[in-house]
Amino acid sequence: MNKLTVNPFRFGDPVEGDYYLPRPDLENFVAQFLINRIHVVLIGPRRFGKTSFLLHLLKNLSRKSHSYIFVDIFNITSHKDFLYQILRALKSRKGWIDSLKEMVESIPKLRPKVSTQFDVNTGQHSFDFTLDMATSSENDVKEIIQDVLSGLNKLGKGLILAIDEFQKITEINDDGWLEATLRTHMQQLRNTSFIFTGSRRSVIYDMLNNSSRPLYKFCQPIEFPAFGDEFTDWILNRFKTVGIKCSREAIQHLRQVVQDTPNYVQMVCFHLVALGKSDITIEEVNAALKSVIQQNAYAYQTLLSTLTPTQQRTLRLAAKEGKQIFAKECLAKYEIASGAALSSAIKSLKDKEILDEEGAGRGTVVFDDPLFAIWLKNSFADP
Repeated sequence: MNKLTVNPFRFGDPVEGDYYLPRPDLENFVAQFLINRIHVVLIGPRRFGKTSFLLHLLKNLSRKSHSYIFVDIFNITSHKDFLYQILRALKSRKGWIDSLKEMVESIPKLRPKVSTQFDVNTGQHSFDFTLDMATSSENDVKEIIQDVLSGLNKLGKGLILAIDEFQKITEINDDGWLEATLRTHMQQLRNTSFIFTGSRRSVIYDMLNNSSRPLYKFCQPIEFPAFGDEFTDWILNRFKTVGIKCSREAIQHLRQVVQDTPNYVQMVCFHLVALGKSDITIEEVNAALKSVIQQNAYAYQTLLSTLTPTQQRTLRLAAKEGKQIFAKECLAKYEIASGAALSSAIKSLKDKEILDEEGAGRGTVVFDDPLFAIWLKNSFADP
């Protein structure tokens, strides 16, 4: 294989085009809810392909007269961050000059500096505005958020507002204000459908199933499924495009080891191509996976150093034993004082987004990062 061949795999960012495997049945299923204005929450682990799927779905719907706004809130820490991300998403949309200008100018507290620019590359006009909110109070920011959400009705019919990593709004200490605000506008905006993605299953389900929360029973939860055998076929065909032979067993093994996480499957396959492999077996996959994990070892070691001894032991227990980690023999084996101490450690690790609950059963947890779990298994001898 020519070493300069373009690698047929991508990882890290959302994938599109040839690097994306379409899921037409799932896409049609989710689209039915949105078209009929039933709000949706897609729930699945991080790096599982939710964002790639959502962007592909939105682009296809936009070809059928459904415009959309995609807002990524993974890194927000405040209401101001949330507002900026919505405004940033609005500014990125093309072809909305008149309606967006009308919307922005109807919100006095924004005090925007409005400009209409000409893109020499596309030959289209684009709308831009900047904000000066350095002196804005928290109440001002909240008022602007409400005005911006209300202003979505000026952007036409068939609008879809998509918010990625939706559970992040719960990390803003506002006694549920933002949740309640979103619910209010989800009710009032009769021409807008909302779709959210969430990776923290326990947090999302509490938002939707706790009767004291504003979004109680207000959205349709959809568990984002793992790929079927078509993903293995797609991987094998991608290898073929650059003249690489790969056994089906090797890819099935890789999918199982990384808990069917598409991002990690593509990452390891990318490394196999970059290493110049021409005939890939399970042994070759294991060697590449080991290399990938070793590249992250320093980050994992640094993370462990920030945790208490009980939290570290809890992670080793979860990585090595899997389920039923509250069994007395497990607590003794990993030197955890009691079930209460284990529960406290799990709660802290969930807050740190290292672990999450799987299902409703006590004693069953999953790692946010399956590679971290593999590293833990391989780095520590059994007690």
